[in-house]
Amino acid sequence: MRFALVSVCLAGLAACRPPGWGKEVKPDASSDVDGGGSATTDAALDTPQALTCDHAFRVDGQSTASSVWLTGSFVAWAANPGGGAIELEQGIDGAWTGSYAFGAGTHQYKFVVDGSNWILDATNPNTADDGMGHTNSVYTCVP
Repeated sequence: MRFALVSVCLAGLAACRPPGWGKEVKPDASSDVDGGGSATTDAALDTPQALTCDHAFRVDGQSTASSVWLTGSFVAWAANPGGGAIELEQGIDGAWTGSYAFGAGTHQYKFVVDGSNWILDATNPNTADDGMGHTNSVYTCVP
């Protein structure tokens, strides 16, 4: 039986190789060739940071609020920070600000004021119907 398995692997050698076998890392022109450093490849440059868009938000007109959170499709519409909503910070001017690193694609979102008042982003004219009679703000990340 072992002989048959070895014969099958030798006959179809490519199928018995581990993923990535035979691939080599080639240094690019900017790599440290004689300094002992590691070679940089295009794959190493495709980090998660390179595939996101860091977007800043500002909510004005809510200076008397005790909290403002960002929520949306990117955090499964979490209704509070414990569930994944992003807390915004209030500045000395009364405005609430924060940012989020979005993955590539189109994302719908709203702000949650004082835990129960869901509002659109007044600074963003891009909106979409949510299919349930409400409107959401829309942000598209194109890295």
